[in-house]
Amino acid sequence: MTRRRKWGQIRRRKLPIALAVWLVIGIGVTGCGSGESIIGGSNVEKVMEPAANEEITVWHTYSDVESWTFEHEVIPAFEKQHPEIRVVSVKRPYENIKGALISETTSGSGPDVGRLDMVWLAEFAKLGLVDPIDGYPEFPRISKMIHKTALESSKYAGRYYGVPLNMNTKAAIYSRKLLKQAGLDRPPATMDELVALSERTGWQLGVNGINTWSILPYFTGLGGKLTNDDYTKSVGYLDSPASIRAVQTLKRLLDKGLISEDVLSGKLERWLAIQDGKLLMMDEGPWYYTILSHVDGYNIENMLDNTVLAPFPHNAGQKGAIIGGENLVLMKSSRHKQAAWTFMKWMAGVPAQQIMFKTGLLPTNVEASESKESLSPTIRPYVESLNASFLRPPVTNWAKIDKQFNESFERILRGRVPVEIGLEQLAAQIDEWLK
Repeated sequence: MTRRRKWGQIRRRKLPIALAVWLVIGIGVTGCGSGESIIGGSNVEKVMEPAANEEITVWHTYSDVESWTFEHEVIPAFEKQHPEIRVVSVKRPYENIKGALISETTSGSGPDVGRLDMVWLAEFAKLGLVDPIDGYPEFPRISKMIHKTALESSKYAGRYYGVPLNMNTKAAIYSRKLLKQAGLDRPPATMDELVALSERTGWQLGVNGINTWSILPYFTGLGGKLTNDDYTKSVGYLDSPASIRAVQTLKRLLDKGLISEDVLSGKLERWLAIQDGKLLMMDEGPWYYTILSHVDGYNIENMLDNTVLAPFPHNAGQKGAIIGGENLVLMKSSRHKQAAWTFMKWMAGVPAQQIMFKTGLLPTNVEASESKESLSPTIRPYVESLNASFLRPPVTNWAKIDKQFNESFERILRGRVPVEIGLEQLAAQIDEWLK
């Protein structure tokens, strides 16, 4: 999930010109000697080490600030350790990199390494556009360094196709003013507590849309489940009594006006409303404080004075924090696979991930995520949220499931179809795609 934000709605503060350009363009959110490479499925054969001055191309969708760090700090650090390999960084817009990668790789050209949205990996693997990497002798060591949930995103049909590079997730951001008025010295720890507080006070929640990225954390935190644990079945899970109760709760909040219609319609900018005490709570990624601190009148200190940042709430035994992020993949058409793999495994290490951590990207490397950056009050709750995090199903038909989920939940929550019937129909359709 990239950082595409509705910054045009923030009209009450003037953005510096350079920052405004960055936000529009950059947010959205990539041989020959003795080594080993994957050639044709699970067979591993010897290939030569990278030749001197071998060049690899990496396509990515980093923002402007992330790209600068990647190109001026990460790549030079890699090339210092591996002077035989030159890395060429190519930034592509999030909106067209997927199609461009499919087209270029199918024609035998394109990059050696791609930085893919986690939810795209299964589709690329099924199309045969990326190589499996679990046959490389270093992979078992690397896989032990990676956060378990992130590693799961790189798996398709029993094999691993990507190196999880970075994650993003959501934390809960509360109005300090409203919590104080409610007599609370800490934010709600569970979704049930949050719902009860909203209903008792009449204060609204800043849910940012009726779509998987926005609504799934609330649905899951309330006890709902989209599929079983291995992503093979939705019937019996999405239409279960627990899922029905979760959706009924969300519908009740929407009917009472406690899920803000102004936020859903885009009339109210959540980022500023939570600072001004107009919303009880909203959710957002780790870039929130960093980006808003560049807007006139805001800085980290006064933003923290106005808000309380906490791990995303969830009921006991449930998961509430949705995981997004990117995997590095080895493109099937690469002519420099050993050099590309050398770069990919280096990017999974602590030095590279700590450097990119400074830009707000959460490391997938467990050791890197425990570095000094994680102690920041604007980062730590995100790291803690990972302990109860979940992936969107890493399946080949996710794009179809995502679209149908959004459309079905819109009808259900708006009362156009009964909850039980809507979930039963949606679960049956998802099962067809999971097959």
